[in-house]
Amino acid sequence: MTLDRILCFDDCASLAENTAVLLLETLANRQSQVGEVSLCLGGGDLANDIYDYMATLGAKSPLDASNIHLWWNWDYFVPLDNPARNSLTALSRLGGAFTFDPTKIHPIPSVGVAADPEAGAQQYAGELRDGAPIDICLLELTSDGHIAGLFPPHDNSTSSLVAGIHQAPGSHQELITMTLAGLNTCREIWVLAHGKDLAREMKSAYNQDPSSITSELTGTEIVLYLTDIEATSLLPFHQCELSTGIHSAGQ
Repeated sequence: MTLDRILCFDDCASLAENTAVLLLETLANRQSQVGEVSLCLGGGDLANDIYDYMATLGAKSPLDASNIHLWWNWDYFVPLDNPARNSLTALSRLGGAFTFDPTKIHPIPSVGVAADPEAGAQQYAGELRDGAPIDICLLELTSDGHIAGLFPPHDNSTSSLVAGIHQAPGSHQELITMTLAGLNTCREIWVLAHGKDLAREMKSAYNQDPSSITSELTGTEIVLYLTDIEATSLLPFHQCELSTGIHSAGQ
């Protein structure tokens, strides 16, 4: 992991706000070059805060929401209207500020759409192949080392783009997730990490620890880590006093 791949902010709120700004700017810039763009979302408290900031900034953003494809890197295999669904959460937060084209919204198959997680994974893999490559994939790293619906220890040998999971931790054990093979088809992977509980996971990622799932993330262009100071507390650290509150971690 090199210096230019880590952006560190003062705290979680600053991380969420600046990530929202950077995300909107990056997508709008790419839109000006190629027209249609694509964004792959996930779930988590930090991701939800970013969606809220995006909605607040939406009116001032040059992003053309009708020309963006929305994907998800994981979701629970429950009915589409279940509040636990990442797609429902994201769209409820973003939908009031952005006018998306319904034909360009690609939720992961749910109960009632697919017979089981495996069938849903196969269906979504086909959709991803048709829509690839995704421009930006947003992932949240957790204190137990999991990203998307991938939990350590993880078998990274599969070439499938999407997998069905039956024994995930938590209240909903069935889910569908993009695999490492699927995630690495994305142009840019943005990994979010915040809080002191993430310090050891960030150190493992920085050191390319083979036991860390993040060590296998490559994307086709860049893997960008967006963190707060607490999450980078165990890394070699260089602090720059910038008005934006951005610090560079890693030497």
